[in-house]
Amino acid sequence: MMLEARWTRLRALMVGVVLAGNVACGGPEEALDAAALAQVEAEATALPTAGGGIFITAAELTRARQRATATTEPYAENARILKGRADAALTATPRPFRITDVSTITYHWCSPDTDGIDNSLADATGKFTDDSDRMRTLALQYAVGGDVKYAARALLFLKTWASQHTPVNLHDLHVDYAAAKLDGQTVEYCSNRPWNFALDGLFQAYGLINASDAYVLLKRNGYPLSTTDDAAVREWLRKSAEAVNSSFQAWTRWADAHPTSSAFARYRSDNHLSWGLAGLLAASVALQDSALAGYVLDGTSWTDRRNGAYANPSHIKDVINRAIESGTGAANEGRLYEEKILRDPPIGYSLYHLWAMSLVARNAEVNHARPGFWDYVGPNGGGLHKAYTRYAAFILGERPSPQASEAAPTDYRWLYELGYAQWPETRLKSVIQVGPRNRYIVQSIGPVTLAVGETF
Repeated sequence: MMLEARWTRLRALMVGVVLAGNVACGGPEEALDAAALAQVEAEATALPTAGGGIFITAAELTRARQRATATTEPYAENARILKGRADAALTATPRPFRITDVSTITYHWCSPDTDGIDNSLADATGKFTDDSDRMRTLALQYAVGGDVKYAARALLFLKTWASQHTPVNLHDLHVDYAAAKLDGQTVEYCSNRPWNFALDGLFQAYGLINASDAYVLLKRNGYPLSTTDDAAVREWLRKSAEAVNSSFQAWTRWADAHPTSSAFARYRSDNHLSWGLAGLLAASVALQDSALAGYVLDGTSWTDRRNGAYANPSHIKDVINRAIESGTGAANEGRLYEEKILRDPPIGYSLYHLWAMSLVARNAEVNHARPGFWDYVGPNGGGLHKAYTRYAAFILGERPSPQASEAAPTDYRWLYELGYAQWPETRLKSVIQVGPRNRYIVQSIGPVTLAVGETF
């Protein structure tokens, strides 16, 4: 039942022109140094007006503007999708997730939550994903087209969420990482508050990615925020990052405490970790927080105001090394952890994990002058390029999934726009050409081909 429920959410991410919906256990603790934290915040007051966003460089944004005013396909269609979604968002009303008493929150991950009340983690992640997509879509349309009405509406969404949103932080439920316990815990995956509540709180990362990108797109492309608004949005993004981090550490701190457990490999290799890293690295750009970037990229320490300082054992290099296989035989070269354990479905989940890793790699390249993560190879020889090469065969229909019922995952061909931009190989290009290049990715980049797609 657990796997079926998860795959239902994963399919919602993958199907159609617009990918939407809800998807979908170190280092020593130190005392919180409030003075040092205040100094970091004081020094990170404004982003440079350099153009671009979290996933698009200034040069790529200039290219996107040119594409948006031309009739060349597939870019013109992607631009039409962007503008159509931005126009719809102009008349949408922000609907922040807000709960007065977090102790009453439930999981509600296995069936639609249709009661209209903000009372579940499904509500929290779903509403954050949906409204943050509107923020980012509006901000990107402003950056591409220059019309300030889109920027003004994006800022309205940001300000409304900043003033009203309740991030779901596990410390409000007195989480015990080592014991895998939190207040009100229940049994079974689909119960009211199982341990998976702690793990799946990580999918607040979708909203954190988009909201951070919306803020960066406004700031880097000349839209002014008042000092008050800027401070409010930044504080909200930090609180949201700390909420995501509380779930990220449900994985890492559990593994810290149980190195001999049979579940240790999962808590150091699973896609949850990469999605958490993608969200936290996006926030590091918006906050100009170099310590948070180091926490994601290198495993150095970051101070979370709810939980003190912690050196991250599951930084992106460690996850790449553990999650991407190499050296165990040609048939397994580039295999991701989700395929290895036959997650249901194994190839879809592997590509979903590769997506999150790729977001970290692109963010590092665009914002931290760290292009090396695309070609990083761990001690076991695994790396992103090997994974892209392996999974091309599944999308092209040349290699069957180890699960007979899983069809060729052609909906993931959009991901190869990112891979081809790094490695312009005929093989990767052929994956892109399996179908139309019109995907709009709600949980991260938006109009992929317009923003980062290469011309061929």
